[in-house]
Amino acid sequence: MLGVEQNIEVNGRELNFATTYDGDSQYNVQVRSGEKVVTMFKIAADEENDVFTAALAHVKADIEMGNLKI
Repeated sequence: MLGVEQNIEVNGRELNFATTYDGDSQYNVQVRSGEKVVTMFKIAADEENDVFTAALAHVKADIEMGNLKI
């Protein structure tokens, strides 16, 4: 499995989004703040370019709904 990482600022804090492809258009996403893993989830995407956009939207929605505190 090939992994890709990207640092993205969310609500003034830089988070590291690490993805790995697990087949069938599914990507595993791990979000870290420093060394601490704050959340993990799967994202369906047709192309690798879409993964980070979808992952960022997922994290922002979790924060807005109160499911995730960073």
